[in-house]
Amino acid sequence: MTPVTNRNYRTSVSLAAVALAAALVCAAPAFAQAPKYKLDIPSESAAKALNDFAEQAGLQILFPYEAADVGRVPAIKGEYTREDALKLILAGTNLEVARQDEKTISLRVVKNSAAAAADEAVEVIVTGTHIRGANPTSPVRTLTRKDIDNSGYGQIGDLIRSLPENFSGGQNPGIIGTGAGGPDQVNHSNASTVNLRGLGTDASLVLVNGHRLAYDTYFQASDISGIPLLAIQRVDVVPDGASALYGSDAVAGVVNFILRKNYSGTTTSLRLGGTTQGGGAERTYSVLSGWAGDRGYLLANLERSEQEAITFGQRNLAGTPTTTLQRPQDRNSLYLSGGLFAGARTEITLDALVSERTALAKLSQFVGYPAYVSRARTPAHSVALALETELGSSWQLRVAALNASSRFISDGKYETAATFFRTNYRSRSEGLEATLNGRAFTLPTGDVKVALGGGYRKERFRNLDPNDVAYFNKTRDVRFIFGEALVPLVAANPDRPGLQALELNVSARNEHYSDFGATSTPKIGLRYVPMADLTLRASWGKSFKAPSFLQTYQARQVYYVNLPFVGGTGAQQALVSLGGNYDLTPERSTSKTVGIDYQTSRFNRLRLGLNAFSIDYTDRVVLPIAVYSQSLSSPLYAPFVQYNPTLSEVQALVGSAVTFLNYARVTYDPSTVRAIVRNQYTNATSQTAEGVDVSYGQTFDTDIGEIGTFANVSHIEVRQQTLPTTPETVISGLIFRAPEVKGRAGLTWQSNGWSANATANYVSGSTDVGVTPAQPIGSWTTLDAQLAYTFPSRSDYLRGTRIALSAINLLDRRPPYAASPSRDFPGVDFDSTNASIIGRSISLTVVKAW
Repeated sequence: MTPVTNRNYRTSVSLAAVALAAALVCAAPAFAQAPKYKLDIPSESAAKALNDFAEQAGLQILFPYEAADVGRVPAIKGEYTREDALKLILAGTNLEVARQDEKTISLRVVKNSAAAAADEAVEVIVTGTHIRGANPTSPVRTLTRKDIDNSGYGQIGDLIRSLPENFSGGQNPGIIGTGAGGPDQVNHSNASTVNLRGLGTDASLVLVNGHRLAYDTYFQASDISGIPLLAIQRVDVVPDGASALYGSDAVAGVVNFILRKNYSGTTTSLRLGGTTQGGGAERTYSVLSGWAGDRGYLLANLERSEQEAITFGQRNLAGTPTTTLQRPQDRNSLYLSGGLFAGARTEITLDALVSERTALAKLSQFVGYPAYVSRARTPAHSVALALETELGSSWQLRVAALNASSRFISDGKYETAATFFRTNYRSRSEGLEATLNGRAFTLPTGDVKVALGGGYRKERFRNLDPNDVAYFNKTRDVRFIFGEALVPLVAANPDRPGLQALELNVSARNEHYSDFGATSTPKIGLRYVPMADLTLRASWGKSFKAPSFLQTYQARQVYYVNLPFVGGTGAQQALVSLGGNYDLTPERSTSKTVGIDYQTSRFNRLRLGLNAFSIDYTDRVVLPIAVYSQSLSSPLYAPFVQYNPTLSEVQALVGSAVTFLNYARVTYDPSTVRAIVRNQYTNATSQTAEGVDVSYGQTFDTDIGEIGTFANVSHIEVRQQTLPTTPETVISGLIFRAPEVKGRAGLTWQSNGWSANATANYVSGSTDVGVTPAQPIGSWTTLDAQLAYTFPSRSDYLRGTRIALSAINLLDRRPPYAASPSRDFPGVDFDSTNASIIGRSISLTVVKAW
């Protein structure tokens, strides 16, 4: 490929800067900002009053809910300054202001108070913008600590896979590589990955405290399974293209895991669970301990998880009874966070996440054929050292050094073989970035705030065994600059009905890759507040993703298979060729969202959200054949199939392969090959995803306690055109693809320390195109439930203790039947990317704050 010159690089940077500068001056004069807030807050608990104050004042308030959920605040009605309102609300609590700016207030438990064991306030991190105190114009869904506790899940991957915006396929536990789903639906190491909108685990960017994790070794996705659940304060999900803010990979969106920091006390957690059908027993032990003082803070969370196997025999599936359905695994995670306050204006922070996971597997794809046994170990770490300092009264400088690494070490062999095959990959990322954040100047409409930054990142992917015939060692350097501006087009005024606020957010980023050249990505967002309870927003932006090292440089693999495996008939064979492609180009996309958010303290704290989205994806890197059993019959795959190859062509292909595997269960004979299926990575012409997200929530105060209801539903249609000569087809709603509709709805109850919740999970039906004629696959609905009790503070020995009994898939629903997977993997008669064979699982969790 042709390298980009420095002149072109400077030109791209200049254009991005010009676009940003133009946006800074497009503000219209309006009215001055009001110094007081018009409030109408009923007499209620401090926690509810803080939420109502935040909604009515248009603020973001971060606070420990349990520490604030005490007493009753007198009714507050009239005009109040922020300080006066907070003084009234916090009067009967043990909370104080930790940090604040114009739009955000962070509260914490007063040092040495009796409530020190309660949940701490978090650092102000807003996902979807670099500007402090700004309100993102993209949709942001937040899972709070309370949401995590009420979910009943013991692994963060299970929680993310339950989200309607996320598809469970890709590199995730429970995925059974039947072959029918294609090589991108696999479970190499039991990693858990994010797959927003079903566009692939490599199209969603994962952050921890705003920093990138290292890629896992397959499909350029980040493994989130090592994040200890107890350490998570909240999770922000931004299902919208965000490369203008965060760079490559944020095509379908960003998930940011915000971990705890300034916490005082110690919390221990024990989780014991298992399945009612047998197997899958789990044990998780976690200890969180922290100290926070005037000069800094220190926190550590150590977690160990053990999970036993589930086999075919334990689920009465056909095939070899000892074949693994759920891999047994052990996981150890350590999270460390520290901060040092160097005076009143400077803070030095350190975040470190270290994990190691070991998973075993035994696969017997064919009855009577030797089983393949493997042991995969995946150590990983992520470290961020940062310095934050205030410059003057309105500017902040943040400089961070980052280092992250992930390894995949797998030993596998057939039971009858004498030696193991070893795979030993490492992915590394290290870099430095700086961000300057503050008020650029003031217009009649208000302050224009900007964030400017840049940095450098080196990425490396290598096979650690130089004697391996598939050895490679590749690096790339990435240089980037970015800018973001928040422009008030109309001054905020809560007393002006119909036009209380109107803000423009514009951002741009330029990245230069040493192997793919430079690319620029802009984004524009608009936020309109016609009244205090209603917000309308819209965004438009460009995103991109550089091809992964594996997609580019993976050595060629050739499989010798029977014709029925690729959709043919007869007793002859075919060759399937896989591998990287040096000619790949970066993927690009255009994202658009339009949304409405309504939140009010009236109508029982009603919350409504509607978000329409469109992602137009070009040059998407795909494996063109998604369903191998349709290779010879589908016209979509015809350009990638060669019929009746000559003997020399067969021998040349096999001779070029680094890996040749015989899956035909007969002696290899090149004269029996009747077709070659070429499934190397390629840039697809286009892929589009369009849909709607709907959310609802409401909280009722009743005589029997607080009752909450919620519902979240996503509808999506994904279309793909592989080549200009092939037609565009709908791929959502097909087997091994994202479902057209996915939703969750539930009911919660809380009173006097007791809490209970029930959640229904729905996945719409799909179509099995792996059989002829295609057959429908039914929808799948499951029910989760939890009952918990938190002992009151007056309890001498049990104070700070919470006991929860949880059930996932309470009604023990079996996955809907699908015929095609069992043709390639006998016994697997369901779509493992959209349903689980685990069945009902029960767990007991005991959490104690000391």
